Amino acid sequence: MNTQQKVLLSFGILVVLIFGLYFFTDWFSKVTGYFTGEDERTKLAKCLDEKEAEFYGGIYCKDCERQLTLFGSAVEFLQYVECETNTEGEIIDEKCKNIREIPAWYINKNIVYGYKDLKELEEISGCEVD
Repeated sequence: MNTQQKVLLSFGILVVLIFGLYFFTDWFSKVTGYFTGEDERTKLAKCLDEKEAEFYGGIYCKDCERQLTLFGSAVEFLQYVECETNTEGEIIDEKCKNIREIPAWYINKNIVYGYKDLKELEEISGCEVD
């Protein structure tokens, strides 16, 4: 076998191995549920951002902190509105004037109050992250 045939054979084996590894990892991630791409929180946060959903919260609100923590690093994609008052008791952000309590979500032209888990936010927003 000459050198050119050896190179072509080696290249063919390499291509077959790469495709085999690709299909194996795809099958493995589906079987085990281990997925290395975007997680559910990131997909939901991006979808909420696309729908121009806003989260209203405050510094001293424990449920607001818990809500933001639920999104982890994907919190950067959320539109967050701080609804705190200044020293005179006036609300700082004008968007908070129609909010009666925090935490609150403005999604699909509706205001929803209270802490929401990921599934509830999916249902309210119409976002599908599966």
